[in-house]
Amino acid sequence: MHRFCLTVGLVFALVSCRESTEPGTVVYDLDAILVGVRVAPGTITAGASANVSVTLKNTLASPVEISSCPIYFWVQGSGGQIVGGSNAIGCLAGAFVYMPLKFRPFETKTMQFEWQETQNVAAGVYDVFAWVNDPQRASTPVRITVLSAN
Repeated sequence: MHRFCLTVGLVFALVSCRESTEPGTVVYDLDAILVGVRVAPGTITAGASANVSVTLKNTLASPVEISSCPIYFWVQGSGGQIVGGSNAIGCLAGAFVYMPLKFRPFETKTMQFEWQETQNVAAGVYDVFAWVNDPQRASTPVRITVLSAN
């Protein structure tokens, strides 16, 4: 009888420690979020600005919550140099208080940024990346072409 009780207790402990996947249970899983980026227009003249859309999609059939800080984009030259980017949404407040970003199952959220600091950028082709919470969670880059202002 003692062995039976021990087995039942162990099984109960293992089941109760597992993360619930029942509908409505919020999952805290950055891996569930797919990060994407779009830039418009795809070609600008140095000194002009471009609109950058960062898209976050919950890939799970469960609600997901992540930190809203940082959500960021950066612009990188062919040599790896960073030539522009954004400050993260809500990071100043997020430094003092956790500010969650909540997603319903399969929900997509889009944040809008503007890349303005193009006046000192050399003409050329650049890659734009987005990331959320961790630089290892970067999007696939999209290209933007900067033309000379002359």
